[in-house]
Amino acid sequence: MVDAKHVVLRSRGVKLEQLQRIGRRLARALRPGDLVLLYGPLGAGKTTFVRAAAEELGVADPVRSPSFTIANIYSGRVVIQHLDLYRVDDIGDDDALALEEYVRVDAITFVEWPEAGLGRLGVPRWIVRLQHESLRERFMEIETADEDALRRWEQASDRG
Repeated sequence: MVDAKHVVLRSRGVKLEQLQRIGRRLARALRPGDLVLLYGPLGAGKTTFVRAAAEELGVADPVRSPSFTIANIYSGRVVIQHLDLYRVDDIGDDDALALEEYVRVDAITFVEWPEAGLGRLGVPRWIVRLQHESLRERFMEIETADEDALRRWEQASDRG
């Protein structure tokens, strides 16, 4: 999938406020065409993370989990596509759900529960992993696929 991965963040004890701050920082590193896959159990903060990133990217509408709609599309400084494949077991070649159409060069695409779409979504530029450590804290890891994305992460200041 990726020639070399670069772990840009690995942190324990991440609280909600920190999760949001990290989401905003990643947003500053994102570019149109980027695909971000988010892994983690229910309630780990995937949608909260996407919400913070979308707000940083100028989305004014409320960002909600697309668990029942599968996809929500938002307008900001760039189009944000937010997919949730939790309720999708497997996507066959003849399935009406054309996931590859959501990964566009003019949009940033976030996919929660991406397992069902692997192979259809394309190569992710970013992978975010979240795990519960306690009710209020989580383990978080962000990895990127290439040197360009790594450079963008480093240039994205960690301001509020």
